Amino acid sequence: MEVNLVFIKKDGTTQSFSLPSAVTFIGRRQDCDMCIPLSVVSRRHCEIYIEYNKVAVRDLKSRNGTFVNGKPIEDIQIKAGDTLTIGQVKFIVQIDGEPANFDKYLPAADEPAIQRPIAASQDETQEADFEDIIKELSNGNAEQNKTMDIDNAFKGGFLGDDDFDLDSDLA
Repeated sequence: MEVNLVFIKKDGTTQSFSLPSAVTFIGRRQDCDMCIPLSVVSRRHCEIYIEYNKVAVRDLKSRNGTFVNGKPIEDIQIKAGDTLTIGQVKFIVQIDGEPANFDKYLPAADEPAIQRPIAASQDETQEADFEDIIKELSNGNAEQNKTMDIDNAFKGGFLGDDDFDLDSDLA
């Protein structure tokens, strides 16, 4: 069973992260299998595990929670096409190549652009900080980094909650 977490940028490009083992820890700490260095992500935020040919995610008592399809979870089985949100980062769960296409997860082209306030919100500031953190990590930890390669994944912006219409995704 091949399980990937697919990150979709606002420009529609994707980056896929293959889970390295039957249990994958995700968090802010560099010793996690997948490190997401954002303050809204707990040190050990959640784990994804494969058991009896089923894939599940378990929140590890994270401060801000783990969400599947927009709903907070504790421990739940996930399936291909589910959205997994950790902090402000959203992934699409891909199992054995399904879904093969991610177009339905992008906002419709005819949707009006979201008006941003003139002053940067905390999320926008954190997004900019995150890009700097990714650059630092790629420069400073190239030799000792055991985590998944997410160096370039988050350049170009996040798909935020307002970019997903979860009700229509689930229909």
